[in-house]
Amino acid sequence: MAVLPYSRVVNATLSRNSAFPDRRGFGVALFVTTDSVADEVDAANRTKVYGSIEEGVADWATTTDAYKAALLAFSQNPKPVQIKIGHITEPTAGWTESDLQDELDALYDADSQWYWLCIDSGLRDIASLDGLVEWVEAKSRVALIDTNAVAHQTVSDTTCISARNKGTVERTATFYHTDATTFGGFALAALLGTNSFDEADSAYTAKFKRILGLAPINVGSAAVQSITGFTPNIGQSNAAGHMANTYIDIGGRYFVVEGSVLTANVFIDEIHATDWIIARTEEEALAVLLNNKRVPFTDQGMETIASAARSVMQQATRAGIVAQDLDPLTGEYEPAVTITVPSVFDVPESQRKARIAPAVVARFRYAGAVHYTTINYFMSF
Repeated sequence: MAVLPYSRVVNATLSRNSAFPDRRGFGVALFVTTDSVADEVDAANRTKVYGSIEEGVADWATTTDAYKAALLAFSQNPKPVQIKIGHITEPTAGWTESDLQDELDALYDADSQWYWLCIDSGLRDIASLDGLVEWVEAKSRVALIDTNAVAHQTVSDTTCISARNKGTVERTATFYHTDATTFGGFALAALLGTNSFDEADSAYTAKFKRILGLAPINVGSAAVQSITGFTPNIGQSNAAGHMANTYIDIGGRYFVVEGSVLTANVFIDEIHATDWIIARTEEEALAVLLNNKRVPFTDQGMETIASAARSVMQQATRAGIVAQDLDPLTGEYEPAVTITVPSVFDVPESQRKARIAPAVVARFRYAGAVHYTTINYFMSF
């Protein structure tokens, strides 16, 4: 007997949405060194990933900066899932800014899958390091540079890398320490990289972070203010100091201050969050365009485009990036995010003909963090 196919009455299909862009990561700290290990990390093999100190010691001697930096990074709690060590080749005549940028370009071309950029002791405090500062400003990356320049302790001394670049860049942070054998900046970068904004309650501030295995600097308040540019009850300013980070002891507790980049009152977590929001929005918007037969140039189509921003803002709220505050009058939550979706008729016909959509605007307040507080008591009789 003939059995007819189901398609005579039912036409069932299933399409899998698989055209999604790769999600970019923000957790990997890269340690750049002029040292090399043949066939592992050298001019032909620019970077290598390490998931433990045991993997690191298999390549690097315990006397090398790479091993010392990796050991400190993997000593943190929580410890990074992985780090990378990268090689750049120093010219025979010594570094110039352009030479350094050329080597960083070569490294980046070979491997761009990292977010935090740190350096070995041989690159510390050289004048041409300004080339790295300029280079990283053009990338969606953050440099966290260790420095031992004692000029940080004197506000009028403008010779250190922090003083030369403060107020001009937002993607470079410096970490000052008097111990030239340690790598607090790299350890901090590895620690901060464990915060994934794709997870709930992952928003952070770099200030107050403890770096296991690092001793605090032994200087007074005036020197710390010169290093960080932070004045209690006021905040940071170029006039007060150099915008560098350092590690101090208050009340027997060791922690990082001030968690900033080289621009006053701009903090590492802000730059990290900004890069994450932009990356996830690009990915979500591209996924919308890839996984629809078309997005029509209609008001409904604009709502479809706006769904990318809504999705990212939901993730950001879950991470704790977006402030959620109660209205003091109603006791109800104020809107954490406001997304304005324009009408297609807000743009001229020529733009619609060119298929260039009008801009969706998303506004939100960054949750930030408290770095200084005042409590006033009043006692009466």
